[in-house]
Amino acid sequence: MSSQHREPAMTVRPPAHLKAAAQAALGGREMTAFVVACLTALVANPADFLAQLDQHWPKEKPRGRPRRTPDA
Repeated sequence: MSSQHREPAMTVRPPAHLKAAAQAALGGREMTAFVVACLTALVANPADFLAQLDQHWPKEKPRGRPRRTPDA
């Protein structure tokens, strides 16, 4: 059975404190609409938009299962 939704889902799990602060900063605007607006701005002018985010970019998280023993 295919999805009933027109657009594909995208799951983002920001830290709770960051999400709460962002919702307060949005002043009643919807978080989903904000994400769509950011994606639209990125597509319109990728270099400038990404340059504005450089100082806010999160550190890369390791993927996969952790090693059983620490590296020597």
